[in-house]
Amino acid sequence: MVNREIAVKPKKKVATKHAVTYLYGCFHIMGIHPGKTNPQLYILYALVIHTMTTIFTPISFTTSYFIRSDTDTFNVGVFLTSVQAVINVYGCAVKMLLLVYYKSKLEAAEKLMDKMDEHCRAEDEVQELYTVRNLGRRIVLGYCTAYWIYTTMTYIAALISGVPSYSLNLFVIQWRRSKWEFYVASFIEYILTSWTCFQQVANDSYGTVYVCILRAHVRILLLRIRKMCSQSDQTAEQNLEELKSVIKDHKDLIQLYNAISPVISQTIFLQFSITAIILGITLINIAIFSTTIAAVAASSFYVIAVVVEIFPLCYYANCLLYDSDTLATEIFHSAWIDRDQRYRKMLIFFIQRTQKSMELWAGKMFPINLNSFISIAKFSFSLYTLIKQMGIKERLDL
Repeated sequence: MVNREIAVKPKKKVATKHAVTYLYGCFHIMGIHPGKTNPQLYILYALVIHTMTTIFTPISFTTSYFIRSDTDTFNVGVFLTSVQAVINVYGCAVKMLLLVYYKSKLEAAEKLMDKMDEHCRAEDEVQELYTVRNLGRRIVLGYCTAYWIYTTMTYIAALISGVPSYSLNLFVIQWRRSKWEFYVASFIEYILTSWTCFQQVANDSYGTVYVCILRAHVRILLLRIRKMCSQSDQTAEQNLEELKSVIKDHKDLIQLYNAISPVISQTIFLQFSITAIILGITLINIAIFSTTIAAVAASSFYVIAVVVEIFPLCYYANCLLYDSDTLATEIFHSAWIDRDQRYRKMLIFFIQRTQKSMELWAGKMFPINLNSFISIAKFSFSLYTLIKQMGIKERLDL
């Protein structure tokens, strides 16, 4: 009888930076993260992409308001759909410029991640790295799905209504002249808005992904704190060295937080302002001016897409705040009572260091958490209620 050994495939090594693989893939597609091959060709590709999304699309939206046929009737629903998009288009261009400016800091943070990964040897700690890797990739895919659904629903609504969703000024193509030009114009709008939304994926998902990375390393640090002095055969020196190692890990974590938080702060403040305005406009469009089921569905998906821009970041920032506030409590509940004086003094110092919360701020003015998200939603509904009470529909009908 022949003995057959079953080869066990080794588990692939994981690193924190694997969580940003899909994110940097978006950066590469959007022309802000060159690869190692064909740099000249990539520069040409980036110029085409940014000319189309960052320059031509905002110009098309803006100039479309000044080009109107004498036979056209003013459609408020189409106008509001265009306004809610053009605000996001200009905001997206500004956020993209900020992201290009700060991207070097995000890339520099990878060195800190690699340094922190070197200490992740225990099975439960490595599992946290696998979790954040998968979560980071799912976040990017989730943003892509939500935005693609919105652009597709808007495109379908345009085909049903017979009017392009945004009536962009495409200069050569005039959708009013013939049926085929209408279909061509609608398809070009679909392509332009899809690329712009893909640009939004890069803008909106990076903050959430990096906050999840921070949270993952906070959770890893919590696991190490719970293990301190858990082995009865360790000497006092070994326990002290273990505590020093955990303190160094916390120091690296604070450095990672200090590298990431300023970048998120600058872009999310702009996003908070844009989201509040767009939600108010979109709710008015849905409740008053949308006349078809397809138009209502498109606007409803737009609300979801706008909410997606800030809700995941607010949620995970809230989780990060909670986990970081747990550090001091976990240290206090560790097995320190029977330790020597040197250990206890160092532990007190460590508790004081961990009492500073890892709170993220939007422009150093508003905390990034679920309370801020709810406040933005309340502001949007208040804006909708105010305009509705002013009788805007009756005024426009006159």
